[in-house]
Amino acid sequence: MTRAAPPAPRRAAIVKGAGDGDTHLIMRAATLLSWLVTASLGGFMLHAWLARDGLHRARAAGGLPPPLIFGHAAAALTGLVLWTAFLASGLRPLAWAAVGLLMAAIGLGLCTVTLWTPYPGRRPRAAADIAPEEWPYRRGQGAGAGWQAIEVTDEMIARLLAEPVRAPRSRPVRPDPAVLVPVAHGFAAIGTFALAVMSAIR
Repeated sequence: MTRAAPPAPRRAAIVKGAGDGDTHLIMRAATLLSWLVTASLGGFMLHAWLARDGLHRARAAGGLPPPLIFGHAAAALTGLVLWTAFLASGLRPLAWAAVGLLMAAIGLGLCTVTLWTPYPGRRPRAAADIAPEEWPYRRGQGAGAGWQAIEVTDEMIARLLAEPVRAPRSRPVRPDPAVLVPVAHGFAAIGTFALAVMSAIR
């Protein structure tokens, strides 16, 4: 005796439920991928900051507090671990905990943008860091010697007036591609937050 086929509405409900489950899985996986991209960009910026002796400068006056930088990274990585655990277990509280940590990470990241340009800003060289060989004029030899005097003659002035020195051509300002790193990091964080909230709600 053959079993009767299920009614059409029930079959449609089963197909719809399977489709919703696939959509939820795709959104959660997309959130994880976006989170990984955001963390990779942040890790690149943190490595550049440490390579440029950012930690030593932060301890000096006017530097960015290191707890702000490391707190931002710790919140983002902990949230990533919780989101991975949510994908493995399906426990919704883990998803909301990850979203909360992501909000904290974004808040700390906004503080770093407000207080400091994390990448690729370079600190101008101080006068004490310039070697004597790079000075425009060297000091005279011997104790008490001052700056060396340069004698300007009438012939030098006449030659300068007859053959003026041409100003160097200004080079076009080329945008630094490294500036796109913090911009991409910020937009990726916003996209990750939106995906995480939608995935946690559904």
